[in-house]
Amino acid sequence: MPPSAPPLPLDLGTAEALPDSSVRALVVDSHAPSRIGLAALLEAQAWIERCLLAADSRESVALARRHRPDVALLDISQTGPFASSITAAIRAAHPGVQILLTSRCRTSPGAPPAALGAVSFLPAGVSPGDVVDSVRAAVIGGEPLDPAGVAPPAVGPGLSDREREILLLLGTGATNREIAARLHLGPDTVKKSATALYRKLGVRNRTEAAQRAATFLAA
Repeated sequence: MPPSAPPLPLDLGTAEALPDSSVRALVVDSHAPSRIGLAALLEAQAWIERCLLAADSRESVALARRHRPDVALLDISQTGPFASSITAAIRAAHPGVQILLTSRCRTSPGAPPAALGAVSFLPAGVSPGDVVDSVRAAVIGGEPLDPAGVAPPAVGPGLSDREREILLLLGTGATNREIAARLHLGPDTVKKSATALYRKLGVRNRTEAAQRAATFLAA
């Protein structure tokens, strides 16, 4: 596993190092109020030129490729330790971006931020001032990570990417129909994939599978 990124210097005095309208930010969060609120906080800073908003990974990649933001804030409330696939996609679209992981609930990364392709993690309850300081510090002092050197953490014995996604959603309490809609699959496909997932995990039902997922998602 790559070494953790060095602590970022959260120093209010570094504000002078960022000229007005010099930083372009990207906020990725499926929860609209959180997404808009975070954008409003950042846009109140003189050094923020523009704050781009994305509701999902697809939008985030498209915006990163088109607008080349300096920093991105990625909410992991519904992705947990699977965030590495999203950070890798964002970095592939724009290698120079600095990524901070955020969470509006008790979800934790489950691994050091550097192992997920990020420079820092801001847990739920962090103060607005700490958010601003962390974003500023990432722009000033964060070093870009090499996506090729970032390996996603293991979350189960030989699980496919699809099975990992299903396990994640089972951990949120989603039904098969809701999972199917989220992943753009048929309900029967989700049911079959879930059954195979149970066998690999050695669990008997979706409740036990959700409990297994909770070991990776709980703070």
